[in-house]
Amino acid sequence: MTAKQVSELIEVKPSTIYQWVHLGLIPYVKLGKCVRFKKAELFRWIDKNLRKERISFRSVERQLGKCPSANQTEFLEFK
Repeated sequence: MTAKQVSELIEVKPSTIYQWVHLGLIPYVKLGKCVRFKKAELFRWIDKNLRKERISFRSVERQLGKCPSANQTEFLEFK
């Protein structure tokens, strides 16, 4: 795959892909002056770097505290 194909696949700019290559953050193959990406390696890299969003109770509480609805107020008072 080319950098342009990878950028379209993961929805980032091609320049971002080249920055990641320069920093060694993404697996790539160098063929002469060309940079190419193996699809299997790319998907393995994506899976390895998949992050699950972590939400703490306090951050939720802060968000709810800004503009609580009736149900949210009851929930916060339950503590």
